[in-house]
Amino acid sequence: MSFNGKFVLESQENYKEFLKAIGASQVELENEDIVTDLYQEDFIRIAKFFGNESLTNTFLLGKEAEIDDLDGTTFKTTINLDGGKIKIQYPKYVYTAEVSGDKLTEINSIPGGITNKMISKREVE
Repeated sequence: MSFNGKFVLESQENYKEFLKAIGASQVELENEDIVTDLYQEDFIRIAKFFGNESLTNTFLLGKEAEIDDLDGTTFKTTINLDGGKIKIQYPKYVYTAEVSGDKLTEINSIPGGITNKMISKREVE
C-alpha cells in the first residue's frame, strides 16, 4: 500500500476531547483546517497542517525514530506496518493510518479512554 498523497479532512469524531485528554487542548482546529500530506519512498513522512501550524514526522518502518507529539513532546519509538496500516505507539495513545482508495483513515486511541477517528479525502491536483 502506498502512503502518498495530500488529504483534506472530511469528518472527525472526538477530536477536541482527544486533544484535551493528551494535554494538547491549546490546538484549536476546525475541520477545514486539517490537511495531511503523506510521502513514502525509502522512508515515510507524515506532515499535518493545522491552519498556520504544522507537525512533520519522518521515519523508516521497523526502525527506531525520534518523533514529535501534538502536545509538544519528542520521544523515540519504532513505527511498524500492521495489516497495511501505519502504527505508532505514542506515550499516551496509539495512532494508526490507512489509505484505501481516495480515503485516509486515521485513528488515535487512548487505552481505556477516548478514540478519535478522522477521515480525509485525497486532494486532486
